[in-house]
Amino acid sequence: MDGFKRISMKIYLILISIIIASCNAIKPETEVIKLDGTKWALTAIKHKPVSNNQNAYLEFDSKLNVKGKVFCNSVSGGYELMGKDQLTFDKLASTKMYCEGVMDQENEMITNMENVKRYQIKNQMLFLYNSDEVLLTFKRE
Repeated sequence: MDGFKRISMKIYLILISIIIASCNAIKPETEVIKLDGTKWALTAIKHKPVSNNQNAYLEFDSKLNVKGKVFCNSVSGGYELMGKDQLTFDKLASTKMYCEGVMDQENEMITNMENVKRYQIKNQMLFLYNSDEVLLTFKRE
C-alpha cells in the first residue's frame, strides 16, 4: 500500500503543477486600453517625429466615431474594430483650409489613416499599422 500512496501523491503533485502553470498562462494582459473614450496625440508619421506644437490628434468614442485634428484641419469619420487588433477607418472627411507648411503632413496623415488595418496599444502609445508597417504613432493624452 505504501507504493500506491507514493504514486498517488506524485500524480497529485503533477496535477497541481499543471493547474498552477495553466493559471499563469491565461492571466490577463497588464495593459488593456479600449479605444473608445480615448484621445491620442500624434507623435510620428512612419517613424518620422512630428512636432507637438502642431496639435494633431484623434479621439475615439463608443459609437465608433473618430474625430480630431490633422495639424490645422479637422477630420472625422467612423472606425471599425474586428477581432483582437484589427482596425479600419471609414468615411473620413476633413475640412480643406490651406495651412502654410503643413499640407504635406496633413495629406500624409489622412492617407495613412485610410490604409490602417490593425492597431496596437503599448506603454500608453497607439501604433496604427497597415499589414506590417507602422503608419502612425500616437501618445495617450
